[in-house]
Amino acid sequence: MNHSHSTPPATNPVAGDPVTGRPAPRAGISARRVVLRGSVPIDGIDYVAAAAGDSPYAPGTVLTPGTLLAKPQPAWMFPPLSPEPDIPLNYTVIARHRRFMVVDKPHFLPTSSNGRLVRNTVQTRLRVAEDNPNIVPLHRLDRLTAGLVMCSTDPATRRDYHELFARRAVTKTYQARLVRPLPQLDTTFTELVLPMVKQPGSRQVTVQDTAQATLTTTRLRLISRDDPTLVEMQPVTGFTHQLRVVCHHLGAPIIGDDTYPIDKGLNLADFTHPLQLLAATMAFTDPLDGHKYCFATLQSLQSAAS
Repeated sequence: MNHSHSTPPATNPVAGDPVTGRPAPRAGISARRVVLRGSVPIDGIDYVAAAAGDSPYAPGTVLTPGTLLAKPQPAWMFPPLSPEPDIPLNYTVIARHRRFMVVDKPHFLPTSSNGRLVRNTVQTRLRVAEDNPNIVPLHRLDRLTAGLVMCSTDPATRRDYHELFARRAVTKTYQARLVRPLPQLDTTFTELVLPMVKQPGSRQVTVQDTAQATLTTTRLRLISRDDPTLVEMQPVTGFTHQLRVVCHHLGAPIIGDDTYPIDKGLNLADFTHPLQLLAATMAFTDPLDGHKYCFATLQSLQSAAS
């Protein structure tokens, strides 16, 4: 069969966003945007035209395999999924609102796809369980960190809640269990400003006072003098591994940290040593109705004697 068409084939648009052409998620997994050149690949993958000002294809048009392309064509596709380790842990729903949800994420479950894990994420599992392909996490929470994650359920209001996080208008507190006490801490908050740099090709972030550094601000304190390795932290800024780097920099890494002080490598199938870091509370004023919300995790960290 000859698939070498040079004119747009008469195919029906697929269900999805009529403006961008992006198809609706399949099994909770979002389509990926690519740019096709030369011809539409004959590889068993469905390619759908993405919006482009000079494209001969309407957004959402299914592109016939082998079609010759006169110019680069943006497209959406669902790439084949690689095998993933099963993650025998799941989230708990804390709150359902008509515009958002708050869930309590376990250690080891990513918030959204990190490239290696696609099916086993909060986003994918929530979309399937709630039968809502529009669920999108509004902020990041590391795979190894447990605790609260807020997700948008309504595309029409998603930007309003995204901006809450962008403006740092959400107050988040974390708890961490450290490998040793920090004698410089008390039960009142101390504010620490550190310049951090993400090292290229490394999972580690370092504290370096260089032109490339980003200034980070963290507030931290002891929760109780009777438990000197349990600290509460409030990130004023948001930087990769910020809280983990702060604790390591002060001389007391978080228990279970596989990256600080030594990068032990990535093992997505190892669930034996959870990072003792917990997103414990989240508070904000709803940007649309002015209601004040405060949510708290149902989880707790291991005791000092564990």
